[in-house]
Amino acid sequence: MNTRIFKIVLVLIITLNVSCKKTEVKLAEYKYESLPETITCNSGYDNLLKEALYTFEEDIVNKYDSKNKNKLRAYRAYISNFISNRIALEETITPHSKAVYDVLKSKQDLWDNNQLNYNNTVVKCIIDNMKDKGLQQTLNALISTNSMNSQIFAAPLRSNTSYSRDTNLATIVALELYFSKFNSIDFTTLDLTVNQPKDQPVDFNKRPITAPAKSIKEVDHTGHDHD
Repeated sequence: MNTRIFKIVLVLIITLNVSCKKTEVKLAEYKYESLPETITCNSGYDNLLKEALYTFEEDIVNKYDSKNKNKLRAYRAYISNFISNRIALEETITPHSKAVYDVLKSKQDLWDNNQLNYNNTVVKCIIDNMKDKGLQQTLNALISTNSMNSQIFAAPLRSNTSYSRDTNLATIVALELYFSKFNSIDFTTLDLTVNQPKDQPVDFNKRPITAPAKSIKEVDHTGHDHD
């Protein structure tokens, strides 16, 4: 009887180990490992969140200002197009950002279904370390009243550029306004290689160049509306 119980337990352990290995997703390449740190929350995957932020920034620069590589201009264009439901993710996501997304999605505690989990201790840590206390207060108010959604969060960002100086805020922007929206995309029909940067990569060590006073023309992607 003891031998039989031992065998059953052994089979269960092996089954559980195999199951865990199947669900474990690892990122094959960290392209931005040598760049400055972004968050410090001791999550066990701070490096992944750092990779996610730099990947998001390179994607939007490549999409919205591939010639001048102006990160601030790219942020403004992305947020403006997001609010107008014209972000055209199919024309923005690269193979690397899809790979980052796959690993992010495997961190089940980071998400509440397909939404960012604001009860997660890591997400709370990122918000607590935001430098812009006004936006921090707004974000916490939305969360505490269960009113948080991407459109409401994006609205005050249109007239605020704190994300260009605050990597904690920028990380929330990347997760909430970019990666959380990948779930709406049917990747089986896309060739993401066409979105790869054709010029030199973004120099993330450069300070963002202040955009001209005149308004930036939004990129019209009629017919490509997405949440």
